[in-house]
Amino acid sequence: MPAPPTDFVDDELPQIDYDEASRTELIEALKSCQLNNTKLQAENRELKKENSDLMAVVSKKRRGNDDALGYKSQVVSWAKKFLLLRALFIDNRMFRAKPTMSMDPATIFANDDLYSKALTVALYEDIPTKFHSLLNSQEYAGLAKDFIREHGDGRSSLILTIRKALPSILKNPNIDADLLTTAGADRRDDPILKKLLKFPNDRKPTLWAPVLFPGPTQDMTQIFTGPAVLKVHRVMYFGPSSLIVGKAPAPNSNGVRLGFREVTAASISEAAILTRFVLSPDKEWASKGAVSGIDWEEQYRAYHKMLASNMHLPHVRGIFKTVQQFVFAGIKTSSPGTAGSDQDDGTEDDIVDAMRRFELGTDSVADEDDGDVVVPDVVVNLAPADPPQDLPGELEGVVPEPLNQRGHADDTVASGTRTRRRRGRT
Repeated sequence: MPAPPTDFVDDELPQIDYDEASRTELIEALKSCQLNNTKLQAENRELKKENSDLMAVVSKKRRGNDDALGYKSQVVSWAKKFLLLRALFIDNRMFRAKPTMSMDPATIFANDDLYSKALTVALYEDIPTKFHSLLNSQEYAGLAKDFIREHGDGRSSLILTIRKALPSILKNPNIDADLLTTAGADRRDDPILKKLLKFPNDRKPTLWAPVLFPGPTQDMTQIFTGPAVLKVHRVMYFGPSSLIVGKAPAPNSNGVRLGFREVTAASISEAAILTRFVLSPDKEWASKGAVSGIDWEEQYRAYHKMLASNMHLPHVRGIFKTVQQFVFAGIKTSSPGTAGSDQDDGTEDDIVDAMRRFELGTDSVADEDDGDVVVPDVVVNLAPADPPQDLPGELEGVVPEPLNQRGHADDTVASGTRTRRRRGRT
């Protein structure tokens, strides 16, 4: 008979002499081992249950750290509001300790890092003070992760909503509705969409697409007030049903639910970019279009910079007033708002040219002097007149008439220093 194991001794097990043990003694010893094994199994089950209960308590406490201040239930609203009023593009860098910096446009738009820091300041302004301890992702990553995810989901949902509303926005029976509402449709060769996205004299689409203007020429005093862009902006805030005259916006629309009372430089820029994007041949959202080659993020930043830097100019105030009145027409508010191609797409040359034209408020470059763009020390809030109580009548079709006037100038202006975009943008 083999010797018993020497590395395990249990006082509760019967100690027997294997050489001298009788059959009866072995049976009794086996019974004792079975009883002891049953006892150990019961104890093990109790320990497992206790461990499970403890893990549940720990998990609940961890969730409590997130929910104790209630941020989980509010992050969706915060992200949606930030998307619509502050920034179309964000990344993880903005979740950090609040920087101390000047908030004048000359500083904010000087480079990519300062722009990101300005978004951090905006984040601290938008989110209640009691949550500020959660905004530094180096100390707590949960809020940053949730916020970025909800911001991206909100943008995707917004693009889908705008795309589905395009037939009502454009009201052009000559455009196939499926071409407008289906993201994967091939829009490259549609002649009407081409007219909306590029002036005849342009070699390729530029910052200043015809769809951005109310008329057939590039009148920089009326940029961003084209009918389609105004309607997209209204859909962003109050949903597609708000385009129906006399119909109140849906209670769950962004503007109603979040209490919007104003348009912002960021929201106007966003409406312009999203209008161009849903009409473009690009099938999926990306910071740079896979089909068009358009750097959507850089061009959004260019729009934002021009508006924020020139809000002191009368024609820019006029743009804000026009947009504010259309977006909030018939909307009851407590008070009026305040204010894949690797080739170069010519954006930086366009920006240099357009910044000068925008500052001067003209659609002509012939009589411009070479003065620098004037930037105010402080970005002032705009206080447009009270919006009209009824939605303006249906505007004329948004397809420009064939141009006899000049289109966009060739990209011949010397470019300035180009700020390269960091990776990881959403």
